[in-house]
Amino acid sequence: MKMITSLNEIKELNKPNVHIRDKEELLRKINQIISDGHEKLQIVTDFDHTLTRHNMDNGKTVLTSFGMFRECPSVPQDYKDEELRLADIYKPIEVDSTMSIEDKTKHMVVWYLAAHELLKGVRFPRKELIEVSQKMTECFRTGVKDLISWSERQQVPVLVFSAGLGECVVAALTAANYMLPHVKVVSNFLALDENDTVIGIKGDVIHTYNKNEAAIKDTEYYTMVKERNNVLLMGDNIGDAGMAEGMEHCDVIVKIGFLGRNTEANLQSYMDKFDVVLVNEHTMDVANAILNMVL
Repeated sequence: MKMITSLNEIKELNKPNVHIRDKEELLRKINQIISDGHEKLQIVTDFDHTLTRHNMDNGKTVLTSFGMFRECPSVPQDYKDEELRLADIYKPIEVDSTMSIEDKTKHMVVWYLAAHELLKGVRFPRKELIEVSQKMTECFRTGVKDLISWSERQQVPVLVFSAGLGECVVAALTAANYMLPHVKVVSNFLALDENDTVIGIKGDVIHTYNKNEAAIKDTEYYTMVKERNNVLLMGDNIGDAGMAEGMEHCDVIVKIGFLGRNTEANLQSYMDKFDVVLVNEHTMDVANAILNMVL
């Protein structure tokens, strides 16, 4: 294995839209990951606007997992209208650069509980969701395929940790052929009755600001990574930076943040939470460059 003496050796980190909080610290972390090798590494990533892009080249915003559900034709119009109304209220709060995490968390809990309550009584559009997910394949960031292929070859577990709708996340990953045995999803999965009607959410609600190991302690993923003390973490929201909090066995966490909304106002707060912040970036080039140095 070859240690690096400077971040300049990773050209992907030298682009003008790449912001690094502490170069010496990032160099130390990357070298530790290289030294320990793939057997000690795990990848933890958000889904919406992390594995997927924020916007397409034509400027159109990429659907979230909730948006995928809303696109299904049989979903009642009154659900769609109310879900959009809630998003219009709470999305600006989620990306507000001036509000404290504590205050944001309170609003996010209200939003997610309301969104989940809204789902009750809706018939799950199983076949339609498969059709919608086919359109999502072009919305993944360039390089996600390489990341999934590398992690499969190296047998590095990947956790897709989403505060969205789990069925939609799985459908999109499946359509893109990314739902492989080493890829696990922890998310809000629907509880359905015998008629495929939504009756609630399974387990505790996962929202943007409570993603941490508590949500994965009793999952299959946790047993896969309990001996893996290094993490490559990726997210598009400040709350995502805490996805590995509580993993007491983790020594090194390289946190990559994708900032694609309200960029100037939010840059400093993202810099406070992530090791690397990528502004209006549509690729996985930085993550893949780091991974390709790990043997």
